[in-house]
Amino acid sequence: MLLRTFARNPGLSRVLIATLCGLLIAANLLIWQALTNAEKQQAKSRLKLETHALALQLEARFESQASSLRRLANRWPYHHDDYQQWLLDVERLLDDVGNYQAIEWLDADYRMQWIEPLAGNEAVIGFEYPLDHPNYPFLERVRGSSEPELSDSFELQQGGPGLAYYVPVYREIDGQKRFDGFLLAVFRVEVLLEDLLRDLAEERLSLVFYDQRAELFNRQRPDALELDWAVESQVVLGGNSGFVLRSKPTRQLLQETTTRLPAMILGAGLLASFSLCLALWLAMLSGQRSQQLKQSNQSLQREVVRRQATEERMQQQSARLKLILDLTDHSHDALFIIGLDPQELIYMNRACWQTLGYDQKELASILAIAPEDVMPDYQAWADLLQQQVESQGNAIYQQNARHRNGDLIPMEISVSYLQRYGRDHLICVGRNNSVQLAVTHRLEALSNQDGLTGLFNRRYFDETLHSEWRRMRRGSEPLGLLMLDVDHFKPFNDQLGHQAGDEALQKLAVALRENLLREGDCACRYGGEEFAVILPGADLEQCERVAHHLHQAVQDLHISHPETEIKYLTISIGAASLIPDADNSPHDLVQIADRMLYQAKSSGRNRTCSADQAAS
Repeated sequence: MLLRTFARNPGLSRVLIATLCGLLIAANLLIWQALTNAEKQQAKSRLKLETHALALQLEARFESQASSLRRLANRWPYHHDDYQQWLLDVERLLDDVGNYQAIEWLDADYRMQWIEPLAGNEAVIGFEYPLDHPNYPFLERVRGSSEPELSDSFELQQGGPGLAYYVPVYREIDGQKRFDGFLLAVFRVEVLLEDLLRDLAEERLSLVFYDQRAELFNRQRPDALELDWAVESQVVLGGNSGFVLRSKPTRQLLQETTTRLPAMILGAGLLASFSLCLALWLAMLSGQRSQQLKQSNQSLQREVVRRQATEERMQQQSARLKLILDLTDHSHDALFIIGLDPQELIYMNRACWQTLGYDQKELASILAIAPEDVMPDYQAWADLLQQQVESQGNAIYQQNARHRNGDLIPMEISVSYLQRYGRDHLICVGRNNSVQLAVTHRLEALSNQDGLTGLFNRRYFDETLHSEWRRMRRGSEPLGLLMLDVDHFKPFNDQLGHQAGDEALQKLAVALRENLLREGDCACRYGGEEFAVILPGADLEQCERVAHHLHQAVQDLHISHPETEIKYLTISIGAASLIPDADNSPHDLVQIADRMLYQAKSSGRNRTCSADQAAS
């Protein structure tokens, strides 16, 4: 009955067998994955157990050594005035414990008084801890708590990285217990850790030992594996809980904790699944053949329809995928997502690394190690981002990104705050806005530029005159000003027309701009045919020299003027210079120069008149 039903419905039979085969394959894969994960977890647990045991052994060994120093500190009331007795006890301690660099006594003012052995430690004789020494906070904390403590790693005065175990000592003075400094043991990091790890089971482990400041010790086995996991165990040495012991899995460990059982079970299960499905398929084929012959045309049509539907779905899916890629990887805007706590770059699209001239892996590596190489003011921007996270808002930032060739690219970065699955994220969209900045700069320049002559306009003249006045006043330096007017310009316009007048003003503007003698001098169109030249730091003699130079430049233009005696266009100049102080103002300077200009024009034109004389 069941075979006849399948014979009438060959499509259903194929679907059921395929579904059964898929379910069996999925079940086998799940079993294999579960067994593999179990073995991996077993390896992690074993490595964690061995690392933790090693950490406890390290703590116990160090504690046995530290207790010797504390016992010496307990005898301090009998030794603080007897150096020879102290030296005798220290030598015994040094004989018992071979990894000390030195044992020292710091007095209550943190000055080095006694040290043993002296050989090899001459650099610390008379040493006094400065406030900026990395161990100064440890001294203060141990003094306040009266509890011994091991410092983080630091650079020894003798050279090389070291650790120091500080034990406060006290003695009675006038019946009161008084702080009398520290007994401290100084260790070289490599010597201490080699000694602590000697004869322990760490030879089968790949170890990295580090504190909050730096990696202190690294011993890698030849068969260490670079996998995506490792285990860590906190190590408390001398009251300092900032040490961590990190272990990586080795080939030996994986060999001891893994077997071929998952692979064997997977192979056997797949073989059995395929065999069962093949048997069902062969059993049903005989019942389906006759039915298939009768319905071949209908089956063929259904197959065509099914394939067309499948192709249509694939095309739709492909179109959606292409749209997503176009909106991300093929977008001209750089899209990147920053995850916080800890801060890390979660995603970036193609535009991010292509805009900066890198490939994806190279840019990701640089951002992880030295983000300042890509964004020079990264730290300041990171502080602003932290403030944005606290406010949980959106913001737009203007930042510079450095291209691989060294060029700085201005970027407008829009940052939105988003929280998902209990973690803060920042969605950042960056765009190269160098064109917009250039347009803005150009608009600002045009707002200060005269449309006809290309010189600075009256508004720019007023702003610059006041700013230079304030600057010269701070340095008690003179500020010079030339007021220029084109002679007989109205008859020139009436005779030759306004277009010729405009062309003459343009040529005159070029002559003014190209013939100023110093950097910082500024030529402006004051109004109509009147111009002004600001000369920072110029006294009256220098103003007259510039005026003479400008007269010659206008004369060299040879602009024809039929209404004057010399038949060429000329200018009159009024020159003035003041040292700014509380008794005068920029307006006074303009009035003096304008008065001198009037004097030049009334005395015959084509000349310069200065504040204390009329110069032809």
